[in-house]
Amino acid sequence: MRCSLFLVLLLVVATGCVQYTTDVPETKSPLEGSWVMTEIAVISERGENRYPDPAPGLFIFGKSHYSMVWMPLTEVPPDFEEIWKPTDEEKAGAYSSIVVNSGTYTYTDTTVTTVPTVAKTPEFIGGHAVYTYRVEGDTLWIDMTDTVSRDGVQDPGIGLFRMPLKLIRVE
Repeated sequence: MRCSLFLVLLLVVATGCVQYTTDVPETKSPLEGSWVMTEIAVISERGENRYPDPAPGLFIFGKSHYSMVWMPLTEVPPDFEEIWKPTDEEKAGAYSSIVVNSGTYTYTDTTVTTVPTVAKTPEFIGGHAVYTYRVEGDTLWIDMTDTVSRDGVQDPGIGLFRMPLKLIRVE
């Protein structure tokens, strides 16, 4: 009797130690991956221009973090006249030739909101940008609709023109 009681008690304790889990598949963002830019469009009240061979751009989206570095140009700028020693004018041109920021992001079916923790533009750190997007296979179309500084000041360029980007997933 004691042995049976001990076995029942052991079974109850062992059953209580078993951890039941259900395998719930993790929802993967449709943005997750590395994307290279393949086209820039510029749309304003004056019309629309498409540039199918833009300067380089790379967007990386992880589970909750992103990084983007791209040039809103049609070609890579020339080297500085004296390599590694730019003049103040060359520095200003280089600053304007690139978009750089990384941080966290959230998304819905049609929008993505980025919150940079690192950015070329200091007032953008802690601010946010909102984009509309769509993914079809390995192609991402993304279009900024709003940009706000950490102090709540909207980018004065919003609404003057749009610059939708087309990117292809590379991994």
